Amino acid sequence: MSHESLIQLAKSAKSREKPEKSQEELRATLEKKLSSLELTLQDGIKEYEQALKEDLFEDAEGEEEGAGEARKEAMQTKLTDLIARAEKMKARLDSSEPLPQTTPEISATYTHPDGKKETITLDFEAKLQDFISFYQKTKVDLPPDFEDTLREIWDRNQAEIEQALEQNGFDEMLLVPTTPDLADLAEKMKMESGYYFYQVKEDFSNVKSQNVDKSRIILIHKATLPEIQTKTGLDVYLNITGEEAQKLFKKDPDKYMATLEDFMIMERKVFEETGTHLSDYTKKSSQWLPGSKVGACLVYSDWDPGNHRLGVGARDLEFRRDYLGVRPSRCFF
Repeated sequence: MSHESLIQLAKSAKSREKPEKSQEELRATLEKKLSSLELTLQDGIKEYEQALKEDLFEDAEGEEEGAGEARKEAMQTKLTDLIARAEKMKARLDSSEPLPQTTPEISATYTHPDGKKETITLDFEAKLQDFISFYQKTKVDLPPDFEDTLREIWDRNQAEIEQALEQNGFDEMLLVPTTPDLADLAEKMKMESGYYFYQVKEDFSNVKSQNVDKSRIILIHKATLPEIQTKTGLDVYLNITGEEAQKLFKKDPDKYMATLEDFMIMERKVFEETGTHLSDYTKKSSQWLPGSKVGACLVYSDWDPGNHRLGVGARDLEFRRDYLGVRPSRCFF
């Protein structure tokens, strides 16, 4: 490469760098976040006081003993967390220390379709250590630059991540390494009775997925597809054909969970934490995965609770079922 080409490349890279914000801009942004958080806290206190008036913390008829107290503790914990975050934010504003350009924690206020507000917080460093432990436990080999790459993705996309939380209510994120060997990953993500297959080879050799050579951050909802639609109003397109799912994905490839690799990691990770499966087909939560294909067929997957195994199949583009849709998500490379 010529000297002139190197100079041009350097200039091009520099032009793509995100300009740093001034301390005044950073402070104004933080003050806005604190104000929004305080409003959410006020709404939460009003909700708690109303619940007290309506005796919602008492066990209702037919409920198990202690159900009311559990509701009370959950609401108190939520309020305590909001207060702690507000105090932490206020301390940063009151401190004379310069505010950082990026932060390991993002908080955003999501407004539900019914007007109810929810503060969603994602702590990158805590989540990173959580996923490193998860991958160590499942013996997934991480690339040597995994931590640095994920931090760079987080830092570079903070504004878009915060916007995605505010607009779509994502409440969880997956930190995914490069996943070049699907068969190896599937073995390490295996749950209960393993897998059953339809038009997918048992060694996964006929499945081709895109972008699995890149580490990535994926924002998701820790919920089934119908729960997502009820909570956020986002369309999960149940009963969609493979062709329709493919068109959605081609139009917005970073807005839907794309690959079998990402899906397997989500299923195993959530199962480790909750003992439940987000893709239970009896709950109408099977998923097209339009970033993974077998020839011209799209891959789909779901959990079969009767046989305690994960279904992995491929269907032609005309196929549809009322329990099969797509999962809203947001992927950052």
